[in-house]
Amino acid sequence: MAKQERVVAESTERVDPVVPMYNREILGVFLTGVIVGLVVGGMMYLLERFVFGAMLCRGEDTANCADAPQYAMIVSMVLGAIAGLIALVQTRVYRPLLAVLGTTVGLWGIHALTGSMAWYWALLVTAVLFGLSYTLFAWVARIRSFVAALIVTVVLVALMRYVMMV
Repeated sequence: MAKQERVVAESTERVDPVVPMYNREILGVFLTGVIVGLVVGGMMYLLERFVFGAMLCRGEDTANCADAPQYAMIVSMVLGAIAGLIALVQTRVYRPLLAVLGTTVGLWGIHALTGSMAWYWALLVTAVLFGLSYTLFAWVARIRSFVAALIVTVVLVALMRYVMMV
């Protein structure tokens, strides 16, 4: 029988529990979020005013007219999430889907917050909130443990939903 040799590691590398993110990347994620927020806010306004508002609020049957902002928000958030995911993938953000899903679920129903504002203020508020949210969730997604990153994301989404309801 052959003599077994002990395998001993010469040195061990310590892996940082968080993937590094540099200032340039943070700024890129924020600007991506702002652009997606501008697209979502603009689409919400245009879809509500010219598509869903025109379809649901015409004639005597205006019972569904109150649903026009909701439909516009749904369509614009879904299209914005797709565009945001593509943009974050192109900028090589770590776990871009987690950042996009956290933002989309956290800001779902943003029309209730911005609906009473003038369109230009609503557009500005939406853009800033998307920029901050993309940055927050991209920063949280850097945690190497997917389970830990998912738990932190769910907690932050729950906090965002609570603040949106109040």
